[in-house]
Amino acid sequence: MSRHLAIGALFAAILPRGAIADGYGLIGWGKTMYDPPCTFACRGVISKCPLLCTPKDSAVNHGSHHNPVSTPPECFTSDPAFLRTMALCINTYCPTSDAPALSKIEDYWYSHLGTGSIGNYQYVPVISYTEALIAAREDERKGVQFPNNTSTSIDEHGNHNMLRARIIRRNGDMNTLPTIKSKQPLNVTSVISASDWKLEYNGLLNFETNEKGHSTYTIILMLIALFLPVILSLLRFVPGLKRSKWWSYFNSVLNYPALWGSNHREPVAMIAGGGLVPTRGQSMYIALISVLNIAFLVGPYVYLSPQRTFGSRSEQNMSVMGCRAGALALGNMVAMFVFSSRNNVLLYITGWSHSTFLLLHRWLGYWTIIQTVLHSILLLAYYNKYGDYASELVRLYWIWGIVGTVAAVAIWPFSLLIVRQKAYEFFYFMHIVLIILFLVGYYYHIWYVFEYRWGYEIWAFIAIGIWGKDRIWRAGQMIYHGWRTAKITSVEGSNSEYLRIDIDGVHAEGVVYLCFPTLGLNFWQTHPFSVVSSFARHGSQQATTTKSILQDSEKQAEAEITIASPNQSDTASTSSVPPAEVVSRASIVIRTRTGITSRLAARLAMAGSELRLPVLIEGPYHSNVSSQLSQCTTLVCIAGGVGITGVLPHLHQFGSPRHGRLYWSMRDTALRSGLATEIADLPASIQVEISAGKRLDIESIIREELAGRTGDGLVGIIVCGPAGLADDVRKHATGMTSRGTTRAPYILIDEAFSW
Repeated sequence: MSRHLAIGALFAAILPRGAIADGYGLIGWGKTMYDPPCTFACRGVISKCPLLCTPKDSAVNHGSHHNPVSTPPECFTSDPAFLRTMALCINTYCPTSDAPALSKIEDYWYSHLGTGSIGNYQYVPVISYTEALIAAREDERKGVQFPNNTSTSIDEHGNHNMLRARIIRRNGDMNTLPTIKSKQPLNVTSVISASDWKLEYNGLLNFETNEKGHSTYTIILMLIALFLPVILSLLRFVPGLKRSKWWSYFNSVLNYPALWGSNHREPVAMIAGGGLVPTRGQSMYIALISVLNIAFLVGPYVYLSPQRTFGSRSEQNMSVMGCRAGALALGNMVAMFVFSSRNNVLLYITGWSHSTFLLLHRWLGYWTIIQTVLHSILLLAYYNKYGDYASELVRLYWIWGIVGTVAAVAIWPFSLLIVRQKAYEFFYFMHIVLIILFLVGYYYHIWYVFEYRWGYEIWAFIAIGIWGKDRIWRAGQMIYHGWRTAKITSVEGSNSEYLRIDIDGVHAEGVVYLCFPTLGLNFWQTHPFSVVSSFARHGSQQATTTKSILQDSEKQAEAEITIASPNQSDTASTSSVPPAEVVSRASIVIRTRTGITSRLAARLAMAGSELRLPVLIEGPYHSNVSSQLSQCTTLVCIAGGVGITGVLPHLHQFGSPRHGRLYWSMRDTALRSGLATEIADLPASIQVEISAGKRLDIESIIREELAGRTGDGLVGIIVCGPAGLADDVRKHATGMTSRGTTRAPYILIDEAFSW
């Protein structure tokens, strides 16, 4: 073995098993396609030429899906004519194009010569690049030429045999080596014409440049979608900003109001299937993501001419834009999955509400669907016009692509607001099924066309990881809380309109998701509720219990938490009396509507005054409202019906020297009686106004609390109740400030859960 070959063998041997020469990651971000492109261009010209060792009529494809090659890797790395021709081509064209270092050429020689675009050090050439070049120059010096009757024959093994060539000496400037012709047998050292090499070189360089663009713009889109909320949330740390009158004016004009009209929580019928109008602040985020999706789709692109890959700019645009749309769909998809997660870390970093992230999740979902559909339509049109549509249609990658596209499109009608409201459990089931079909279809669409060559599968792994991790974490929370028993009773005087759920042995704050395995066929579903933890000290100590009623979040429920600590004097008691057992309890009160709440009410009616059911608990998920209210000197809480439970916890924490006011309206007095203890326990600095059987005059309340204020303290306005009530508070608070009726600094918090 020669010295150069020994070095090459050692170079291949020390690499990790299974290593590839193109790196890891995405194209342009850790992974290269054609580096250096001049070497790949040489091989691209001659890879379709049969060699002496190429099997005759072989059905095995040793190339890629859209670039089939019948010659096996071992043949490329052992055929003298191919090796010498490649070395001669590299030495001729690389110095004047990419000018790669000799080490890079040698790396290409030992990693790509046998396999082409996907590097693999497993296939080591029988001679080194330097040896092949020396042999090629010797053939060039002596010259080889075949008589007119020279031809090839086929031996008994089906291999090509070239008749012996007659070697002649160079005669002046006469080219002594034959020029390669596409798809013609390559039997001796040959040269590649400059025009053929240039066509291949431009095509490869053009293709990889645009592929890098796909990766780059997809990453940019994903990062902006994910981290723009983080950047915007940093404004809350600017000293004095929240207390600024100009900041309140800005929020009243460009952030808090609905994009149009006055409905934000109230569905708008003009949107197909019913929909929610985003606020202006949310709309600016949506507008930016939409502009980026459009801008990155239409360009920029590179087009080099002449080239072999695409025959015209219009042909390239159709293909490359289709691929770009598919890539951008993946960037939207990743952010979409993050925003939908109940364990979304951005909830804690930004302080934004889960409802806001769910609204942005839906809009990212729209763009995922749009880009997926554009990807399918553009490439369908491309293969129908420029390719072989009939053959593509039956390939597995195409079939799985259809599965993913149809699943993505179907998600939209099954997720309309009217479906979520009228048939939540059906929506929940179909959402999971279609998401799984979309992910499976996308994964196999990538795998069957690229396998793990170009990194597109990474996006699938990220999305599956986010989705799977969230569900594993949820299951872990259920296991942590264990198998519990829920006691369901009717709230006295409510005629079963309100139900109380008490779960002993559980301490929870915020929102939890409950699963009742024995309640119905969809035993695996979880439903969100707001809870309060109650503590009772038994034995010789005085019992202290704090209760709170909370609304079922199943229909845009509003809820929060109230936590009471044991009396300090009791806690500090005595060394002589043994400490009593502390039992925790999660108490939940829901309003009976449809779905799970109606089934609970029906089962309770059959059981009598009390119903006990097994329950699994996921959560809790905490609210970030308290941190937003930390700078407020005044708190104004406006509640409707059971929405009182969303504001009571904040009022309990908002004691002297700060003061607050509660405005609470309800249809009847049953709920007021049930919450009499909680109302009586409010700090003395909290004023309470309760109205039964009539609506609150929101305009007068906001005018009194903002326009009638003196001083520069920050006012916190919390609304929790029906959608119409919340929209009225938003309309009057922003309207008075934007019109100049008041300059009092305030923050507006809408305590609501929505999908």
